[in-house]
Amino acid sequence: MDPLRQYEIAFVGLKIGVHHFNFHIDDQFFQLFGESIVTKGDIDIDLKFEKHPSFFMLNFHLQGSVCLPCDRCGAELDYPIDANDSVVVKFDEHREGDQDDSFADVIYISRNDTHFSVSQLIYEFINLSIPVNHVTCDNITGKKPCDENVLNQLRHQGEDTSHQDHRWDDLSKIKFN
Repeated sequence: MDPLRQYEIAFVGLKIGVHHFNFHIDDQFFQLFGESIVTKGDIDIDLKFEKHPSFFMLNFHLQGSVCLPCDRCGAELDYPIDANDSVVVKFDEHREGDQDDSFADVIYISRNDTHFSVSQLIYEFINLSIPVNHVTCDNITGKKPCDENVLNQLRHQGEDTSHQDHRWDDLSKIKFN
């Protein structure tokens, strides 16, 4: 059985209107995506699914935490996630080549489809909730899990100038006009 099947919504049987779905994301979810930045996490997803005759409006609320390495010392951090994302799903035979950036939040599906999987969207929204860099122990409230040995090595590495390569000293004498 496909482990991502639990993230499929059988929209054909749903009446027009608002429906709510809840998902719980844990470590097993991230393992299904292979080379993921995130490998551990505990996130609750509340999906508000608005069904209309020709499209769906999906509003995701993600809340929980993911385990990330500190950019400074490498210690594992429980980084909090609290995000809201939305996407529109339209019925259309829209070809990949016809898409442009103005349709970034619109997904096109065939009128023959009966299920819609939200697993990839959940995975992407979690990854988009993580800052590109500057995830440090300073971002975490409460106990700081900093690895003091690594921080001390970084401090001492910046102070050590005795191993300077003197072959490049003559380049500092060049004057640029």
